[in-house]
Amino acid sequence: MKIIAIGGVAASMSAVSKIRRLNKDASITVYEKGDALSYGACGMPYFISDEIKHAGNLVARTKAQFLEQGITVHTRHEVIHVDENRKIITVKNLETNEEVKDSFDKLIIGTGARAFIPNIPFHDLEHIHVLSEYEDAITIKDVSSTPRVRDVVIIGGGFIGIEMVEAFLKMNKTVTLIETSNQILNLFDEEISLQLQQHLESKGVHIRLNETVTTFTGSTSVERVVTDKGSYPADFVLLSTGVVPNTDFLHHSNIRLSDNKAILTNKFMQTNYPDIYAAGDCSMIYHQIKQQNVYLPMGHNANKQGRMIAEHICGKPVDFSGVLGTTAIKVVDMEAAKTGLTEKEAKVLGIPYKSETVTAKNHAGYYPNAEQVTAKIIYHAYTHKLLGAELVGGKGTVLRINVFVLAISQGLTPKELVYQDFAYAPPFAGVWDVISVVCNKVK
Repeated sequence: MKIIAIGGVAASMSAVSKIRRLNKDASITVYEKGDALSYGACGMPYFISDEIKHAGNLVARTKAQFLEQGITVHTRHEVIHVDENRKIITVKNLETNEEVKDSFDKLIIGTGARAFIPNIPFHDLEHIHVLSEYEDAITIKDVSSTPRVRDVVIIGGGFIGIEMVEAFLKMNKTVTLIETSNQILNLFDEEISLQLQQHLESKGVHIRLNETVTTFTGSTSVERVVTDKGSYPADFVLLSTGVVPNTDFLHHSNIRLSDNKAILTNKFMQTNYPDIYAAGDCSMIYHQIKQQNVYLPMGHNANKQGRMIAEHICGKPVDFSGVLGTTAIKVVDMEAAKTGLTEKEAKVLGIPYKSETVTAKNHAGYYPNAEQVTAKIIYHAYTHKLLGAELVGGKGTVLRINVFVLAISQGLTPKELVYQDFAYAPPFAGVWDVISVVCNKVK
């Protein structure tokens, strides 16, 4: 069996590594457009902030290590065409511009996503960057850590933008964040993200909501960011306005894509061509509660999808029930997480729901340094089954979301969580944890 994987990061490399463990004889080849393989993209903001000292620490395995497993990897090779019927790909060597063809029995597409570049004129000004690839992180750290960069403007208040706010704060930069909508971190309900916004503002971050960037000004390097409401000094600009699936090379194929150009798959990660699979940020994924395919470009999803592809190719298919959109973020010294539906998502879907919100301590109040945790749950108005949960607060907040992940997956109600035997010790939780407290509010 001849297997080709396109893309050399989370989804593809998770898939081929598992295939090799299950099948010692398969021929496996990977084509990667960039230089770096199998790196932790989610760790890039923490490399830039210098919490992770060396970029190489982000790399899980090298090209040589994959070769030791019998996996051939070609970096600086871009797949430019897929002939899904003849099972042939066309590959361009980016060093020589030579084009070659290769055939496959099974094809894995894990090409990820690239940063969305808004249509803002800036006339090739320097020091306007995106954080999408391994090389971007190295460049951003090199450029932004210089003394000449004092004022940083981040455009976009999503996860990458907020994580990079923290990175630049650690570098003692003056940070302005510009967001077109009325809240940062739109994946959360507004009252949850508001706590994070206020926390950032208390750290000196200038947050500008409901503003749209119109242009950048400067001579050779960017000097100011101009919006429809103001103008802000900028020695460095980070564009963080979302991502776009890397599927341009498929637009002339018959592989089915969604409206946002992500690849459509079934629960086994197969495309409409059974021998062609897709996973990671270039593909859609099934949402358990929404009961439809959604676009959730997240590293943990990519790794799961890659593993499931391997199991299916090797004849050991996993019955995948889908994801809940579980996400977590660290915002300086606060934490936040969500799973399932938010209140605004339930409204859009027309699901009858109720919600409860409480604020409690992250551990026993008499134990030193107790911090607040706010928990919000969404549950079905009639069945009372949990539909979603959001948490924001101090130390230990994020990992509590995993209780709700399991509860939602198992169809539990809040009342069924109240008397669960959750761990208790004064340094970690109160006798009634915030999970039990919020669930006990449901009548």
